[in-house]
Amino acid sequence: MRTTAICLFRHTLRRSRLNLIQIHNGTFYKEHPSAGGDDAATNPPLYPNLRFELPATSRRGGSGQHTERTSPHWAVISGSGDGTTFLEILRGSHLCFPPNARSYPYLATGDIDDQTDHRLRIPSRAIQYVGFNTKQGGIAGAGGVTGAYLSARYESRREETDWTVLQYLTGDTELNPGEKQQHVDQTLLDKVIADLRLQKLTTMPVSNLSNGQTRRARIAKALLGRPLLLLLDEPFMGLDPPTLVTLSPMLKKLAYQSSPLLMLGLRPQDPIPEWITHLVVLGHNHTVALMGQKDRVLLSVRKWADVVSDPHVRTQDQSAVEGVVKRYGPPPAGLTGDVLSETGISIASSGIPAEESPAEGVGSAAGSDQPFTSPLDDILGQLVTSRPSASDVQGSTTSVLTTSSSAQQHTRSPRDTTTAVNTSTGAPLIELSSVIVKYGSKIVLGNPSGLSLTLSKGTRLALLGPNGSGKTTLLSLLTSDHPQSYSLPIRFFGRTRLPDPTNNIPGLSLWEIQSRIGHSSPEIHAFFPKHLSIRRALESAWAETYAGRPNLTPARAALVDEVLGWWESELRPDSSSNDVDGGGHGWATSKAHPFGTLPFATQRLLLFLRALIKQPDIIILDEAFSGLSARTRDKAMAWLEFGASGGGGGGGETQTRLSGNTGAPDDVAATDPGLSTPTTFLGLTDQQALVVVSHVKEEIPDCVDEWLRLPGEEEIVETGRGVEGGKTPRRAWVKSQEGWMKVWGI
Repeated sequence: MRTTAICLFRHTLRRSRLNLIQIHNGTFYKEHPSAGGDDAATNPPLYPNLRFELPATSRRGGSGQHTERTSPHWAVISGSGDGTTFLEILRGSHLCFPPNARSYPYLATGDIDDQTDHRLRIPSRAIQYVGFNTKQGGIAGAGGVTGAYLSARYESRREETDWTVLQYLTGDTELNPGEKQQHVDQTLLDKVIADLRLQKLTTMPVSNLSNGQTRRARIAKALLGRPLLLLLDEPFMGLDPPTLVTLSPMLKKLAYQSSPLLMLGLRPQDPIPEWITHLVVLGHNHTVALMGQKDRVLLSVRKWADVVSDPHVRTQDQSAVEGVVKRYGPPPAGLTGDVLSETGISIASSGIPAEESPAEGVGSAAGSDQPFTSPLDDILGQLVTSRPSASDVQGSTTSVLTTSSSAQQHTRSPRDTTTAVNTSTGAPLIELSSVIVKYGSKIVLGNPSGLSLTLSKGTRLALLGPNGSGKTTLLSLLTSDHPQSYSLPIRFFGRTRLPDPTNNIPGLSLWEIQSRIGHSSPEIHAFFPKHLSIRRALESAWAETYAGRPNLTPARAALVDEVLGWWESELRPDSSSNDVDGGGHGWATSKAHPFGTLPFATQRLLLFLRALIKQPDIIILDEAFSGLSARTRDKAMAWLEFGASGGGGGGGETQTRLSGNTGAPDDVAATDPGLSTPTTFLGLTDQQALVVVSHVKEEIPDCVDEWLRLPGEEEIVETGRGVEGGKTPRRAWVKSQEGWMKVWGI
C-alpha cells in the first residue's frame, strides 16, 4: 500500500513539474479583501475556484520537442474586456487565495540553467505580456510623441534620436549610452528579425511604422528576452484583413516551435487562427464560462446561445436558465469561430457532434486523462435537449477572404491612382484636388498622380485600406492637423487655410476648422488627458483643446445630461454592482471618475460620444467602435444614426429602438437659440458628413453608402493597384459578405 502511494506521489510530482502554470482552485483579487467586509462591488473576486494548467516545453535538446500535434495552443476570448485580467493572473499578477493555489513548477526544475536563464525563475520574466488594447499599443520610449494636440507629432523634425527599428530591438535608444546595458544574442536577433519579416524595416524610424509593423516589432522585442510563454493581448485589434492573414503564419511558426509558447487574447469578433487548439471563453462577473478543446467549446457556445435565446431547444427548467444568465451572462456576441489561415478568413462549420472525441494529444490538461471542463458544460448538457442538425455538423468552410494574387488578378484590374469621389448631392464641406503627400522622395498618399476627394453634406463614407496605405495621413488632412494642409490644394468649407489678400479673405485657423469636426481615433485616445472626469470629457467637445475651458450654455449642459442618462449603464464605473439607481447619488459621484482610470472600452465609448455630442458638420470615426462589446457597439451605431429617436422602420440590429429617458419628445428637438445646439440628440442629419475607418466589417454602420479604398505600398508595386471606391448599391452593402469581399479585392 505504501509503495503504491509513493509511486502515485512520484507520478504526480513528475507530471506537475511539466506544468509551466498550475492553478488549482484559486480565487483572485486586485486588492486584499477586507476581513469580514463587504467590498464585492469595488474589489470583486476574480475567477473563483479557477483550475488551469499549461504544460511547459523543456529547453534541453532544443526547441520543438512539443509539436503541433501534442502541444496545446490557447486563446482566451472575452466579450467584456476581462481577458487582460485573466492573462495577468497567469503571469502572477493579483492576489491569489489560497496563496499556494497558483504555482509555476517548471521554473523550479533543472531545465532552467542558473548560469544563462536564472532570471526566468521569476514568473513575470519567464512569462512576458504584450498588450495592444491600451496605451501600450505603441512602442514606448522609442520616439513617442506627446503634446496637447495632434499636430505636434507632425511638427517635430526627425532627428538622430528618432530610433530605428534595429536600435529599438537592441536597446540602443539612449542619447549617451556609454556601455550597453543590454546584451543581445546576434544569432537570436537575426532569427527573430527573419521570423517576423523585419529585414526591410531595420533602418526605418519606429515613428514611421504602420500598425501591423509596430506589432511585429513589439513581439520581436519580447522574444529577445527568451520568455517561456508570450501572452499577446488582442494582437488583431485594428489590423486589416490582409495583415491578419500574413501575421497569423508568423505566430503559428513561433507556436509550433514552442519557443516560446504563445497564448492569445482575442475579442469575440476576431477570427480564430486555425492553429489554436484550445479556448477559454470568459463570462460576465469575472467567471470562466467554458474551457477546453476548441471545437467542443465552440459547440458549447452555440448551446449557450440557444439556452439564452430559444425556448424550443431547452427544457422547462427556467430557474436553471436564469441561473446561467445570472452567473455567466449571455454568450459573447459575435463569436462565430471564423477561421484565420494562411489563405484567408473562412466561415467556420457550425459544430461537431457532442459524442465526438477530441484530437489525440490536445484534449487533456498536461497529460492528464480528463479533458478540460467547466461547470457550464454540465449545465448546458442538461438544459439543451435538441441535437445539431446534419447540416450543422458537416461541410467544409466557406472562404470569405483571400489574399491570393491569382484571385486578385482574375477578379479585378489595376485602377488609375487618381480617383474622384463625390457622389453626395449636398454642398461640399472639404475638397481635395489631386493631393500628394510625400516625405522626401517617399510618397505616402496619392501615389503617383494624386488623390481627389470631396466630402459633402450627407456623405456617409467608409475609408478603408491596408495598414500603411495612408488612411491616417488622409484623416490628418481632413482635420487640418497635418502641416501640409496649408500648402496642398484643399478647401475647407469653401476656403483655403491661407489668407487671400486680393479679396480680403482671412485664412482659416486650425481651431476654426476643428470646431466644425467631431473626431474619435486611437491617436486622440493616446493624447486625451487622463485626469478629466466623465462629464468633463464630454464637455471638452466645446473647448479649443482637450483640457481647455469648454464654452457651455444651458442647452449644451442639458445635452450632456441627456447623453449621460442614456449611457449610464455603460459609462458608470460601478455598473456591475447592485446599486444602480437610475441616475441617483451614486451615478452623480461616478461622473467625476477620472478618464484614465476607466476601462478601455468605456474610454473608447466616451470619445465616440464626445465626437457626436456637439453635432458638428463632419464626424470622423477612426476605429471608434474598436474594443466595445457587440451589444454596446450596436447601441452606439443606433445612437449615431437615430439618436434619442431610436430609429423607426426598417430592420436589422442597429435599427432597434434604444431605451432611455430623453429630455424632449422623440420627434422634436428643442434648440439653443443663437447657437443651434439641440437639447436632444436625434442622430445624423442630412447636413452632416460621416467618415468611418475600420478593419472589421461589423464596425461599419448600416448608413454608410460610399466607400474609398486606399492601396498599400506593396499592392502598388506588385500589382499596380490604385485607389478604388464609389457609391454602394444598397444600405449596409459594405459590411455584407459580398461588399467586404469586393472591397478587399476578391
